[in-house]
This record gives sequence, structure tokens and C-alpha cells, in this order.
Amino acid sequence: MATWTRKPQEKEGSYFFSGQFLVTRGVNMELSPEEILAIYQDVQAFVKEKDGIDYLQVYVDEEGRKLFFIDQLNREMIESGDYAEEDNHCTLMFAHEY
Repeated sequence: MATWTRKPQEKEGSYFFSGQFLVTRGVNMELSPEEILAIYQDVQAFVKEKDGIDYLQVYVDEEGRKLFFIDQLNREMIESGDYAEEDNHCTLMFAHEY
């Protein structure tokens, strides 16, 4: 099992990664459920600590593999209610899948 480390975010943001959690096929095939859950929980803890974060969170492992965790809707978009429910999701993917 790899150890994934979150890189410092480049910008502040108002994203909460609170929508449906999606995982790409590549991530699902290469990472264990425990690794996926640990990354999700790390982002949730970071959101709580900062009261909103950048839409893009980047994780790397000791082998140099890179994951992107991307949220679709920020606080203002969600509060407006002007979005389709299926648009409220966050996706964990390998950088090469982007």
C-alpha cells in the first residue's frame, strides 16, 4: 500500500468536496479501498480545518505517481441552487487520466 501525501494547495478556495464522491477506473484498479478512503478523509479534514479549500488537491506517493482530487462546485454555486444535482461531485483520478 502506497503512502499518499497532499501537496500544498496553490490557491485558497471555497470548495467543500461535499458532493458525490467519484473514483476513476484507473484509481479503483491501482489503489486499495483503504488508500482511497484515507485520501477522501484527508481532504474532508482539510476542508473542515480551512472552511473551504481550492478545487484541486494534488497527492503524490513515494514512486512519484500523482493524483488529482477535483471538486466541481464551490460554496457560492451550491448556495445559489442553480445547478443540476449530478453536477455536485468530486473526482479522484490519476494526473494522466485528466
